[in-house]
Amino acid sequence: MKGYRRILVEGAGLLCIGGLLFAFPEESLEAAREGITLCLDVLIPSLFPFFVLSSLLIETGVAGFCARPLSRWMYPLFGVGGAGAAALVLGLIGGYPAGARTIAQLVERGECSREEARRLSRFCNNCGPAFFLGAVGMGVFGSKEVGFLLLGANLGAAVLLGVFFARRKTHCSPEPPPMATPSLSLSSLSTEFPGCVHSAFSATLGVCSYVILFSVLTALADCSGLLPACIQAVAGLIPGENVPVLCRSACMGFLEISTGTAALQGAVDAPGALPLAAFLLGWGGLSVHCQSLPFWHAAGVRPGPYLRAKFLQGMLAAGITMLASACLPLSVPAMAPLSESWRPGLLHQEVFALFVLAGVSFLRFPQKRVEKTGKDGYNRRKR
Repeated sequence: MKGYRRILVEGAGLLCIGGLLFAFPEESLEAAREGITLCLDVLIPSLFPFFVLSSLLIETGVAGFCARPLSRWMYPLFGVGGAGAAALVLGLIGGYPAGARTIAQLVERGECSREEARRLSRFCNNCGPAFFLGAVGMGVFGSKEVGFLLLGANLGAAVLLGVFFARRKTHCSPEPPPMATPSLSLSSLSTEFPGCVHSAFSATLGVCSYVILFSVLTALADCSGLLPACIQAVAGLIPGENVPVLCRSACMGFLEISTGTAALQGAVDAPGALPLAAFLLGWGGLSVHCQSLPFWHAAGVRPGPYLRAKFLQGMLAAGITMLASACLPLSVPAMAPLSESWRPGLLHQEVFALFVLAGVSFLRFPQKRVEKTGKDGYNRRKR
């Protein structure tokens, strides 16, 4: 009976979305265009190079080579092996969902267990520094210092959560537990480069598809009156002059991070604007989590604990931001319009040429097949 109810609810939801697409075709088309522009201007230039880098680090064996010496500080701090350092670094600086993809690749290579992947997933998938400093710091608040504050608060919250969950799950000793030395597979850069570019291109397309979809869904929720009704209901419970703007930012940021933070432009001088921005950047939005789901499925990570950890990271980042802004007052313009000088321009010729080359490799070179041989082990098939 529950199965029929689920099918009925899902079917009704899909029919409603289809009806809204027919009712608001122009708004849907414009939202899709904005999503495509966001992908071309921001996501592809920022994510694609990091996706290629993460693939090369793992496929050439560099991550596995550095695993044992890095275990001396990775295990006491986070309860994971040294190979997780690649996911930690790329997850902190690579932007969503570079950390999730790196973790999935480590599991596929057998360099990271599924239990370690679950721990890494709770703090190694974060927003990139470029979005903090450019899109939010200068673009929304008109202050580079605000961007650095939000960046430090979120990265600090992520690291603290990693340490907290390691202490909560296990009683970590100073040294990692003894384990068998894995067979180290080192490959040349020229051999792995085509496959890595192909894999990165495919992953980037998947991320862009979710961004475009959620851009349309957010526009439909706004045009249909659902989003304004939710904003009005929440704003009616909280007194304040800028509460409607903050509520709109929170509702939109719950779905998609870029539109949610951009909605704060009308209330940057409100007391809750900075903590709300920190929370949204730490939470990431449902669009980002949907982008990460394929990687979590491949790594054996359950969505529930991951989503709870992201919510906690957002709350912790908001608290750190409140404390830091109280100790170090920042001057934020009363109205910070989006500066054209800080809005990323359309793809430069170099980035466009790189992406075209990736498309050529995507069509020319087949992807590596990965065959599962055990619970946590994988063997790579030759192309």
